[in-house]
Amino acid sequence: MNDIFISIASYRDEFLPFTIESALRNAHFPENLTFGICWQAEPGENLDAYLDDPRFRIVKYPYWESEGYGWARAEVQKLYRGEHYHLLIDSHSCFARDWDINLIAQLESKPSSRPLLTTSSPPFTLNEKTEVVLPWEGTDRDGVPLMCCDQTSPAGWIGIQMSVERSPGADTRTYLMVCNFVFTHGQWILDVPEDPGMINACHESALAARSYTHGYDLFLPDKIQVWHLDYHNYRIGYRRRVWETKSGTWQAEQTERMLKRFHTLIYGKGDPASLGRYGLGTVRSIEEWSAHAGVDRNRNLTP
Repeated sequence: MNDIFISIASYRDEFLPFTIESALRNAHFPENLTFGICWQAEPGENLDAYLDDPRFRIVKYPYWESEGYGWARAEVQKLYRGEHYHLLIDSHSCFARDWDINLIAQLESKPSSRPLLTTSSPPFTLNEKTEVVLPWEGTDRDGVPLMCCDQTSPAGWIGIQMSVERSPGADTRTYLMVCNFVFTHGQWILDVPEDPGMINACHESALAARSYTHGYDLFLPDKIQVWHLDYHNYRIGYRRRVWETKSGTWQAEQTERMLKRFHTLIYGKGDPASLGRYGLGTVRSIEEWSAHAGVDRNRNLTP
């Protein structure tokens, strides 16, 4: 019952092996981990060390065939086989010692039958010896970040960012989600599957709303167990993105499609049936979620 399915969508990421090794090396029970990886690979990337390991389920695509964030994470979810817990992270992450048993203990302590832990993971960097450095440790930025959001007019985008505020303590609730750290029961994958039509980070607010309306209670973790890489550590100084290989026409068409789905989901501007299994739940209302999250559902949107 302590097995964990780790979801990773990796796009041309030189730090994918680092992330895998950090998870394995720091887990108390590495034998209980299963990695589901959508590997959007750059020529020369190598995962040979894991290809024959039964803990790894890997689907590989040339990076130019990628269809965006939601698509990649939906591909990972096809690899799920009923593991009890689910960890969603980015392919450039590092882990605390005994992170697996610590996260399970945190999750199971929450006053909810459907708890979910999420935050915007604080940064880590690497020194000249490739040792992990936590730059916020011991400073006024230390702690578990709260999240905040803003709505961009006129399209109604909802962007989620790390707040300057920190969690006041255990069992702090949130109504927002950042997908560089989500830990919950594996059933969430079945209840709130990733929408492949959500091609960019807009999918995080969609997932937060869908999770809440399906009855999930979102909490900040009590203590950070996963950190997120500062992008300056990449050899080229920034992280590769799928848009670099796509035409302007493709981006415009996919963005229009995504916004139509997003407006239907969040603002009620279309037919909910058109969303199929990627729609809202019926346990709670979208009005209740938006009030908690600070989202104005009555704003004017692009026609």
